[in-house]
Amino acid sequence: MSSAPPPSDPAPAAATSVAPPPGWDLRWRRTEPLRRRLALGAAVGSVGGLVLALLDTRWLRGGDGPDPGFGTVFFADAGVVVPFTLILGLLIGFGSWVLHPRAEPSVGGLLARLRDSAAGRPADVAAFAPLVVVGLFFWATLSAQVARVLLELDAAPHLVGASITAAALVIAGLVAVLVFAFTPALRQKLAALSGGARAAVDPAITLLVALLVVVALFAFGIHRGDVSGNGGFFGIYGIFKRPELDLRLPAMLLALAVVVYLAPPRLRALKPYQGVVLALLPLALAGRAATNLNADVDTARLIERSSPLGKGPLKLWRRLSDRDRDGASAYFGGGDCNDADPMIGPGADDIPDNGIDEDCSGSDLSLEGLTPAPAPPAPDPKVERRLPVDGNLVLITVDTLRYDLGYAGYERAISPQLDALAAKSIAYMRAYSLASYTGKSVGPMLIGKYGSETHRNWGHFNKFSTEDTFVAERFKRAGIHTVAIHGHHYFGVFGGLERGFDVIDLSAAPPEDAEWAKADTITSGKLTDAAIQRLKERPKDKRYFLWVHYLDPHADYKTHEGIESFGSNARAMYDHEVAYTDQQIGRLLDALGQQPDADKTSIIVSSDHGEAFGEHKMWRHGVELWETLVRVPLIVHVPGVDPKRVEARRSHIDLVPTMLDLMNIERPKGDDPNDFVSGQSLVADWFGEPAQRDIMIDMPGGPYNEARRAFIHGDLKLIISRGASKELFDLSTDPGEMRNVWGKRREEIEAPYALAKRRLREIVVTGKRK
Repeated sequence: MSSAPPPSDPAPAAATSVAPPPGWDLRWRRTEPLRRRLALGAAVGSVGGLVLALLDTRWLRGGDGPDPGFGTVFFADAGVVVPFTLILGLLIGFGSWVLHPRAEPSVGGLLARLRDSAAGRPADVAAFAPLVVVGLFFWATLSAQVARVLLELDAAPHLVGASITAAALVIAGLVAVLVFAFTPALRQKLAALSGGARAAVDPAITLLVALLVVVALFAFGIHRGDVSGNGGFFGIYGIFKRPELDLRLPAMLLALAVVVYLAPPRLRALKPYQGVVLALLPLALAGRAATNLNADVDTARLIERSSPLGKGPLKLWRRLSDRDRDGASAYFGGGDCNDADPMIGPGADDIPDNGIDEDCSGSDLSLEGLTPAPAPPAPDPKVERRLPVDGNLVLITVDTLRYDLGYAGYERAISPQLDALAAKSIAYMRAYSLASYTGKSVGPMLIGKYGSETHRNWGHFNKFSTEDTFVAERFKRAGIHTVAIHGHHYFGVFGGLERGFDVIDLSAAPPEDAEWAKADTITSGKLTDAAIQRLKERPKDKRYFLWVHYLDPHADYKTHEGIESFGSNARAMYDHEVAYTDQQIGRLLDALGQQPDADKTSIIVSSDHGEAFGEHKMWRHGVELWETLVRVPLIVHVPGVDPKRVEARRSHIDLVPTMLDLMNIERPKGDDPNDFVSGQSLVADWFGEPAQRDIMIDMPGGPYNEARRAFIHGDLKLIISRGASKELFDLSTDPGEMRNVWGKRREEIEAPYALAKRRLREIVVTGKRK
């Protein structure tokens, strides 16, 4: 029996492949322009970021302070800039494709389109286009001049705004009429030239000539005008010389955008995949910066504070890489040593002697052997008896007034009235405000608490709740007549600064709906007039407290007849404003001296903060806590008390207890969690040898500033930024705060600061609390 042959193995299946769907290749080819535009945009953005980082590095290394070295700064700055410019290049590349899907834009192509539009009528377009450009420039210039005049008027802001809009529309109409009127004459001139000079009817050439004329006039205006816009018709453009008006960032971004937009035709040989490689290679610097900046805090701080282009991306990358959302990143110099635990980070409080480094300082804080600061001394009855009985008190504060007045050694004669007052008063030579801008300095100063101890909102113009008691409220409860004279509505019924005043005189202030951030009206003379009038009207059978806040030294700067001009730069114009304000304060001091109870009236003069004029590459105020921003004049005139100069450091935190002592009102005992004052009275300084005290400058965060705190112990000044970055300066040898000695002398300041911080009754406020 024969067996059947074994079944044969089935034939192997033929290899199969998935065919692309019909039309796929065509669709892929159609995306070529988009892919090319994105790849080239990313490549040019990435390489352009390297070029811009070179500029950034040059600017960063152009001033005083620590210099980590060109290579160190460049690689760090490029590491934070390049990812940003790469993304920007991608977006511009995509936008270029959306606007020009068929042909890549180029200068020649744009000019060709302009010439094509002039086909058959070249003289018409060649005449009309430049007149439009020049007309727009004159419209902008004349409108700005008219707006400047209208803003000087004492009128309701909505009327001024409507008038500016109407004037701009009228001027636009007149310019349009003139453009159309002059076009035929210019066309005839160009047509007459067309026979011998073809370029004369080329709209591209005439447009270029018009642009050059406009640029020349703009440059002339910048040269001729001053920082307030004085200097003739074109002098309005002098405002662009304002040092605080930093146009480097928009100029760099505009240049990058133009290059990315117009680069593709110049890079025809570059294939998309090559563009991708070229774009990604510099990203290695981002990884380098993410880790290296953790150890190189000087470079990180330099970029964070002074880089026109790098500081924005640096803040963004830190926020995106903050895994535990405690406000600090473990990368890009963010300082977080444990990004998995929100209770550990540079902004955390280090619990002493527990073996854990909660604040990422490098070691656990130890208070072993450290003696706590003594409690403030109780009022001395013998000292109090030497003060005026049933006295009055006048508080004069001057916005943005630096400490370096004439009596402090300034070479210009800008403050003769205050110098004369200082000569017969107690002059504190090293006094400090509580913050570097008004919203976070004046309120705490008059409450008697540090900024972080107040019940405030998150606003730039801080509001303070009724849980905080202003000194005027204490005076009013004691039967004292209280009067406030102001030139800004922030001091009116808004944020609590009005509480406790019987009279709030805002007659010198612009209308309430004027822009609050601007200080472009002259008010010192009106403030003094109002104060003198209120002195005449006050009840004569009551003691009084008068507060006048002068504003004119705050930019924008104005000129005043009869006041010496010191020049046209920002500091000179500021000095001019100070001299004018000093003159008006002198009028008030004269009026006070003529009062029948002048021998019982104490006077305190100070400022809410200082002003920077290029120190640390900074202009104006706010944000930082450098000496130029927080050192302020402080003059206390008390009838019967001998004049003296106090060199020991003192702070505005001491003003409320001092004012209460001067008016013989008991200070709060401090057993109420809300009703307390954090400072010490200055009265003992006047009758004995002033001892040194630690100084705390506490500026909580807000919508336009990150939290800053400074602590001065002896001559050492600690500055803490964002609760993370720490700098230490020895003011005795480095008054300009240029040499950071944190790494060498941190042990001398850590424990004293920890003790001072533990005494703060901090209230956490976030951006959610408006």
